[in-house]
Amino acid sequence: MRARPRWSRFPLAFVLLAAARLASAPSGAAQAQSGLIARIFDEHTNEAMVQALIVVDSVRRDVPISSQGRFVLTNLKPGRHLVEVRSMGYRPQVLEITLVEGQVLERQFAMIFTGEKLPELSVEARNSKLLPRFADFERRKQKGLGSYITRDEIRAKGYMNMGDALRTVQGVRVDCGVVECAIHMSRATAGCFPTFYVDGRLVRSFAESTPMNDVQGIEIYRGAAEMPAEFTGSGAMCGVIAIWTRAAP
Repeated sequence: MRARPRWSRFPLAFVLLAAARLASAPSGAAQAQSGLIARIFDEHTNEAMVQALIVVDSVRRDVPISSQGRFVLTNLKPGRHLVEVRSMGYRPQVLEITLVEGQVLERQFAMIFTGEKLPELSVEARNSKLLPRFADFERRKQKGLGSYITRDEIRAKGYMNMGDALRTVQGVRVDCGVVECAIHMSRATAGCFPTFYVDGRLVRSFAESTPMNDVQGIEIYRGAAEMPAEFTGSGAMCGVIAIWTRAAP
């Protein structure tokens, strides 16, 4: 018995669109009503991919890809076909399908990221999403409390050290003396210096001259009003600076 397509996995609007396209195939060739419904996504992040090239039997097909990464191939004749999906920065995926008359298949294209031919910043931005230790950084950044300096910003603006980066944050002062520099929040009282965390661990200090090559992101909280629960406690009134590095395990 021929397997029925699992339509329940797809939005109703998409199913109706697929059915309409298949039904509109030329009536002179009933066999042409076979087709394929497929989804393209990143195998690690599971994010839908909307920029891709679809090739069927070595011929490019200009088919729209939905915001969910889905596309519909119509007018496929019964028999064997090779469907290839290509996207910059990903390994091409080739799928062999065999159709019988009037059959509509459902398939998935899990694309494998390689980073080839992609700008370095694009590769780093994607890698940041995949590293578990940056998950909380991204979550707090989405809430909008505090200030954040990302790896992309560090690279784009050419910050050489911690002082260069923190000087750009409103409410943060970097005061340099003859020997060393001190970082403190403008709202804090005299002698009240921020608490530093590096990769989630409390540290005594973090020098203003520390190079930025290994810094992936910085969180800056200038007082108790914008402090997340993770960093409340002794010294929070003076502010918190949380630094995340690329080298941490």
